Amino acid sequence: MAGGMDNARKAGRRSPFTFGAGLLTLIGLLGAIWAPGPGTVAPQEWATVRNVVPIGPDAAPGPVTGHPPGRPAPGAAAGAGRAPADGRRAVEVKAAPPEGGRARSLERRLAGFGLRGLPEKGAGTPEERGRGRASHAACPVTSVICLENSLPGNPPSEWDIPGAGSSSIQGYATQMSVDKGETVQFKVNTPATAYHVDVYRIGYYGGMGARKITTLTPSATLPQAQPPCLTDPVTALVDCGNWAVSASWAVPPTAVSGVYIANLIRDDATPGASQMIFVIRDDERGSDLLLQTSDSTWQAYNKYGGSSLYSAGVPAGRAYKVSYNRPFITRISSCCGGSVESWFFNAEYPMIRWIEANGYDVSYTSSIDTAMRGQQMLDHKVFLSVGHDEYWSNDMRDNVTNARDSGVDIAFFSGNEGFWKGRWEAAMSDGTPFRTFVCYKETLANAKIDPSPQWTGSWRDPRFSPPSDGGRPENALNGTWFRVNGVSNDAITVPADFSKMRIWRNTSVANLSPGQTAVFPTGTLGYEWDVSPSNGSEPPGRARYSSTVMNLTSKYLLDYGSTYGLGTANHNLTLYRASSGALVFGAGTIQWSWGLDANHDRAGTPTDIRMQQATVNLLADMGSQPASLQPGLVPATASTDTSPPTSTITNPSNGATLPELTNVTIQGTAADTGGGVVAGIEVSVDGGTRWFPATGRENWQYRWTPQTTGTTTIAVRAVDDIGNLQVIPTTITVTINTSCDACTIWPPSSVPAVSSANDPVPVELGVQFQTTTAGTVRGVRFYKGALNTGTHTGNLWSASGQLLARATFTNETASGWQQVDFDTPVTVTAGTTYVASYHTTSGNYSTTVPYFTTQYTNGPFVVPASSVQVGNGVYAYSATSTFPTGTYRATNYWVDVLFVPVRSLWDDQTVPQVPSQNDPNAVTVGVKFQTLTDGSIRGIRFYKGVQNTGTHVGSLWTSDGQLLANATFTNETASGWQQVHFDTPVAVTAHTTYVASYYTSSGFYSLTSSYFTEPYVNGPLVALGNGDEGGNGVYTYGAASTFPTSTYQASNYWVDVLFVPFTSLWEKTATPAVASQPDKLPVTVGVKFTTMTSGSIRGVRFYKGVNNTGPHVGSLWTSGGQLLASATFTGETASGWQQVNFDTPVPVTENATYVVSYNTLSGYYSQTRPYFNVQYTSEPLIAPASGAVGGNGVYTYGAANPFPASTYQTTNYWVDVVFDVA
Repeated sequence: MAGGMDNARKAGRRSPFTFGAGLLTLIGLLGAIWAPGPGTVAPQEWATVRNVVPIGPDAAPGPVTGHPPGRPAPGAAAGAGRAPADGRRAVEVKAAPPEGGRARSLERRLAGFGLRGLPEKGAGTPEERGRGRASHAACPVTSVICLENSLPGNPPSEWDIPGAGSSSIQGYATQMSVDKGETVQFKVNTPATAYHVDVYRIGYYGGMGARKITTLTPSATLPQAQPPCLTDPVTALVDCGNWAVSASWAVPPTAVSGVYIANLIRDDATPGASQMIFVIRDDERGSDLLLQTSDSTWQAYNKYGGSSLYSAGVPAGRAYKVSYNRPFITRISSCCGGSVESWFFNAEYPMIRWIEANGYDVSYTSSIDTAMRGQQMLDHKVFLSVGHDEYWSNDMRDNVTNARDSGVDIAFFSGNEGFWKGRWEAAMSDGTPFRTFVCYKETLANAKIDPSPQWTGSWRDPRFSPPSDGGRPENALNGTWFRVNGVSNDAITVPADFSKMRIWRNTSVANLSPGQTAVFPTGTLGYEWDVSPSNGSEPPGRARYSSTVMNLTSKYLLDYGSTYGLGTANHNLTLYRASSGALVFGAGTIQWSWGLDANHDRAGTPTDIRMQQATVNLLADMGSQPASLQPGLVPATASTDTSPPTSTITNPSNGATLPELTNVTIQGTAADTGGGVVAGIEVSVDGGTRWFPATGRENWQYRWTPQTTGTTTIAVRAVDDIGNLQVIPTTITVTINTSCDACTIWPPSSVPAVSSANDPVPVELGVQFQTTTAGTVRGVRFYKGALNTGTHTGNLWSASGQLLARATFTNETASGWQQVDFDTPVTVTAGTTYVASYHTTSGNYSTTVPYFTTQYTNGPFVVPASSVQVGNGVYAYSATSTFPTGTYRATNYWVDVLFVPVRSLWDDQTVPQVPSQNDPNAVTVGVKFQTLTDGSIRGIRFYKGVQNTGTHVGSLWTSDGQLLANATFTNETASGWQQVHFDTPVAVTAHTTYVASYYTSSGFYSLTSSYFTEPYVNGPLVALGNGDEGGNGVYTYGAASTFPTSTYQASNYWVDVLFVPFTSLWEKTATPAVASQPDKLPVTVGVKFTTMTSGSIRGVRFYKGVNNTGPHVGSLWTSGGQLLASATFTGETASGWQQVNFDTPVPVTENATYVVSYNTLSGYYSQTRPYFNVQYTSEPLIAPASGAVGGNGVYTYGAANPFPASTYQTTNYWVDVVFDVA
């Protein structure tokens, strides 16, 4: 049979089920399954009904003529078969015993002690007993499940038991699953002198939900005394495997795979009943679907004996191990939070009902089987994870992953799936393998406490791996991961943007108009649910098929599994196709099945035909078709689309040069011509190592902030709605240049064609320019030829000629670039034209003719072409400074500015969704943010709507509410972005959370809801995502500026900062040629440097090799050796760049030479030789060439931090400064 299965699989089908084999199976169903088995009541106690059975090769299957399949014929007694009118043979079979028999109604037996079966609409009525009992001719002869469910079922009033039943009779199956033909044993603890066991198979059965298979009598002598369960006080393990066997059932070889319940019914004077559950497998049949029960999770929540993985009488407050050798009491709410919701009847039962009602070819397995029998999964088309499937062992995940990689489709109709990582041990009582599930929940302990080297915490927790084996986020397999804790009962929503996805075909979702949203029943999103993060572990081509955004106050997971709080979560249905061709669907919710069938614990949610049809559509694409599709549903066919979509990149252009730490919008288009639609776009900015989802589909964009310099490849790939992923991505190459922290239009190395033109007349010379970002102009520069003597005055003008600032040059050199700083920097607006000029009394200015025939760009500067700005390269002859307006042949007169970009979260072109929210109450609104580098906050910005009048006060706070600075806004415009500068810039530390806010006395703040569902990054600034540190988008009502702490729906209130990063000579990615020079002597090493503008030195940096142990002292000196500041390094890493800040920043003057150094007692300094044979520039810092300053790269041996004065072969010892242009 195994060979037959293998050959069938290679041929694209499952194990063969020929007509002959089907007939034999059918005969077995009618004979062996229905016949009383061991322990059943005597035949004479059973009533007789007639069912129509096709006999012989000419008996064509089909519905009985004259009435719809699934209902009794008109005039027939409900619940009884109809005599055949076409000559087919009537076969008598045994049905349920009469009420007077031994297996009388469980409802009556429960009534004696105040219990009742769970109610179900129409349960037990003659009409419902007949419903769904089509003649066997209605089912294909090969459909085991359809045939099985054609048999009469038993109502829940007979077989269902509320909660965990009576404590006076409890038991368990000694095997979680058995193959058909094997024997399952039961161990029961009860003082009863008489009881029996009714065995039922769970299914649809015309809506009854179960069918009685047999009745067993105990094999043990009654009453049977069982010993106390074994316990382990260290792990809180409770193991009842020391109980003796009480009853057993030899499962017939013709049994149908399924989930079975065995009801324990007391027959003595004390009424009582409870339920045992187990699985019957069919290891020889390769069905389409293989449904796994979530029994490892049932056990995690099972508190029988006083211990579960959530509660126990030990110091940890939870057990570390739970045994399968226990009765299940998971269905009672007193166990622990989520126990009822985690039990079989919450989500797995309605899924089974729906699958079997539609006649899908399904067989069943347990969590233990997923771990033990992974190879058998390959005999099926689709593996189903259903309900609350929270606890997975390593071998479970490995086997499911292997099945996927072998071409088996996976459908996760589950939520919180695979969150906790556990392992299996043998039973403490008798050594039976796979009877103990172990999970120390080491994530909660924040330590490796499991004696095994295996990690037993959350799968995603990487903190102790290696050497352990955690740190493997579950979404690598599932496509989603858990984020929202229970108990939560929400509704899945599908906005119109997703309506054309293939999964929604033949549903009303497909007809949504733009702006509409389909809302599924309440409870379908719950009781716990997932999100679909882009965390680097997501599978390639994972696409989203819905979107439900929820703002949570206390249930959002904030870390690896310990802490829950405020946050905004976005639920998505997901699908991807593995490289093997297998489809993997992620519902990301425990209760997807609530939309399929309304019969379950915690009932009340109606079914939803859209969800039912979507499930039919999905299973069809996975190769499984129903044999008895329910009325109202449309048959679906599998996709034949194998062509992936294509994509283009329209911006930036191939070969473009982009600035570091500046926002770039990558955008393009995509199209699918294979019969589907584009489902998603993935973008990589590192040549394909990591991929991120783009916004949009046919027209898409992705916002990127380059963090490192050099050449990189941008790659894009598209995926369609059946998981076909673009095989060869679309790529372009771009170059990332260093961003400037103090910028000039022309680099210091630029020189004019003519340094001194022969024109000895006083004249004003200038340039028109714009910046692409806001900032301040610190001063004016110009290139000076040797003949350009006299007095020089620098000016900054508006485009219309308004003088904004003026300063006279001093301390000029004979030639080259000259610079003067204004007394007060001038704030400039991005995209606005300004004119920088200088006046020379001697003339003889520098020129390059022509130059501005085309636009010139460099970093944040745009210098328009002469034709665009009515002439660029401007001049005016005058004895004194005046606004220059004349032009000549697009000449460049080599005038420049020193510009300091001010970084903000949003640019001036970005506007809110609601400029003035209708809320006229005084309020402080703000934003939580971090910086990616050290720097200073110069002030606050906010977007103002026309109704937001009154007084506005901007403030900067620490994350815990300490006020760092504030200022009142002045000279506001009627609307748009407003800004105010603090009197003194506030230094901020990288990766530290701060709050920027403004107070408005009038209210009417600006608003965009659901903005901070994810972190927002722009250059060196990050606005935190909602939930990263509580909520973001913060506010507090009140009549004065106060620290804002409340949040609502992740709203952006459009508050911003003015940030200027500190500057250093070398980036953090720069490394020396020799990390640890083998020189063990104490020594001070340093570098000479100048600045292009005045500012302050905040601290010292140096590169450390692993042998350069401490201590280390950083110092700043004048060029003559006067010590200006020093500080001892603390908190160093083993190697890499180290930094220490001075207690007080040290002011420095532009163009003056200083020395920065550090002293090491251990030697082993870093070096690169030669290095300073040429000047090194990182604006506004310059490390001069060695020959220009009497040697650069300086050192002096000694332990007392001496001034470094010696040099050797222009060596760079990798010492640096932290410079603030403030």
